[in-house]
Amino acid sequence: MKESAFFAVAVMAIGNDDGRIAAGLLSDKIGRRWTFMLIQTALMSVAILITKFTDGAKYVIVLVATLIGFNYGANLSLFPSLTKELWGLKSFGMNYGMLFTAWGVGGLVLPKVQQILFNASKDAAGKGNYASSFMLAGGLLIAGTALTFLIKPSQKAA
Repeated sequence: MKESAFFAVAVMAIGNDDGRIAAGLLSDKIGRRWTFMLIQTALMSVAILITKFTDGAKYVIVLVATLIGFNYGANLSLFPSLTKELWGLKSFGMNYGMLFTAWGVGGLVLPKVQQILFNASKDAAGKGNYASSFMLAGGLLIAGTALTFLIKPSQKAA
């Protein structure tokens, strides 16, 4: 069991590293906002397919761990540069801290919401599904994407 846990963490670390590099290269070509949208949408689509059509095979779990690490690394490489682009360097520390705090609150609150939705979806046999969780996550993704494109850089940052 310890070897499996080590392997999962190692795979996530590789995904994290690759996500940072890929997001950096891609954002230089298509922009930070489009890179966020592309990576988040792709990960959401893959996650829906994986949870809907698999029963947790080992290779699928490794793929999911890699993609989660990839997304984590991509976000961490894009957050600082997008924060600077939108609001400049004068209040960068405070703005970046607020962004990171919001990300942390989402990471704290939304897993609990997912558990509630999963439990509410259980049938008579006790089997639940993630459909409502993915609908909520998809709605939040759409709202976040819209906000990302609606936010205009401050005059000083531009």
